[in-house]
Amino acid sequence: MAKQSPWVFVTDRTDVHAERFHRLFQELSPSSERLDIVFDSAGNPLATRNGSSLSSWSDIRESLGDAGLVISGPLDTVSRHIAQGDFRHVGISWATDLMVGAGSSHQLAGQIEDAVASMDVVVTDNYAAENALVAMGVAPERIVRVPWGPEPPEAPESTTAGSGLRKRLGVPADSHIILYPRALEPLYDPLVFVEAFSGLVRDYPSVCAVVVESGSLVPSVKEAVTEAGLEDRVVWAPPLGSAEFHALIRESAVVVLTPQTDGTSVTLMEAMSLGTPVVTSHTSGSGEWVMDGVTGWSFPVGSAEALRVAMSRRFGASNAEVSSITQRAKRLVDSRAGWSKSSAILSKALKAL
Repeated sequence: MAKQSPWVFVTDRTDVHAERFHRLFQELSPSSERLDIVFDSAGNPLATRNGSSLSSWSDIRESLGDAGLVISGPLDTVSRHIAQGDFRHVGISWATDLMVGAGSSHQLAGQIEDAVASMDVVVTDNYAAENALVAMGVAPERIVRVPWGPEPPEAPESTTAGSGLRKRLGVPADSHIILYPRALEPLYDPLVFVEAFSGLVRDYPSVCAVVVESGSLVPSVKEAVTEAGLEDRVVWAPPLGSAEFHALIRESAVVVLTPQTDGTSVTLMEAMSLGTPVVTSHTSGSGEWVMDGVTGWSFPVGSAEALRVAMSRRFGASNAEVSSITQRAKRLVDSRAGWSKSSAILSKALKAL
C-alpha cells in the first residue's frame, strides 16, 4: 500500500487551542505531524522537519511539498507566510489576526487577504471574523465557522472540594468570589477591572476578587491593587489545571472578562456551561453569546464605571433572576457550542478535501 502523504499542522502557538487542534488532526490522520515555529531575536522563523533545520519561510514552504494537507494558523503570524505553496492549505484564524492585526494595519490586511484567497478552507470561530473573510473575497462555502469550546466539563466537584479550593487559595469563607480568569495582558485590559472593582467594594464589601497571576501586566496590576488599597480584597491564584479551574468557576459568584476584542472565549463559555453568571465587555465575539440581562451582563469596552454598574447588577439581582440568566446561558452554550460539536463539523470539512 502506498504511503499516505502526511497532514502537517504548522503553528507558532503552544496554547490549549493548538493542542486541541493537534489532537483532532492526529485522530483524523494518524500520520499527522505538528511543525512548531519559533522566532529568533531578529524575528526569523525557525523549525525542524525530517531532521532538517529550516530558517526561513521559503525553507518552511518548500519542506511542505510532500504534505497531503497543510493546516496552519494564526493567519497573520504563520499562514500568510506559507500561502500559495505547492500543497492543499487550510488556514485557521485565531480571531485576533483578523479582529486586531488586520484591523490595525492596512498592509497586513492586504497580506492576509492575498493569503486566504489561495486557501482551500479557512476556519474561524465567530460571525464577525467570518464576515471579514467574506469581505476579503473568500467564498462562504470555503469558510468553516466553529466555536472553539468549551470541552465537556469534569464531573461536578463536591461542596467539600469547592470549600477546600477556597481555603487553599486563601479566600475568606464568607466572601462572594469575583473570578478574573484571563491572563493579565494588554489585550484583556485588566486595569479596567481593578478600577471597577475598587468602586464595587464600597457598595458590596463582602466581595473578593480572585485574579490569576499570569501575564506580562502582573506587576502593573499588583501596583494598581496596592494603590487602590485592595490588597485584602484581592487573592492571587496560580494557573490551575482543568478540574480545579472548573471547581473555582463553580465556586464563584460571577466570572468577569474585560477584553478589548475577542473571538469566542472558551473561558466565557466554560462559565456559562457550568452555570456561573458572567460579566463581559461587549465585543464582536462575546456579543454572539452574552445578551445583556438575558444570558449575562455586558458593558462597553474600556469603561470602568460601566463595568462597576454591570457587576452591581449581578449582585443586586434576585436569586430567581440569576437562576433564569444562568439557565439561559447554559442552554445556549450546550445547544450551539462545545468542542465535540465544533470538532465534528471541522472533521467533516477536512475529510471532504
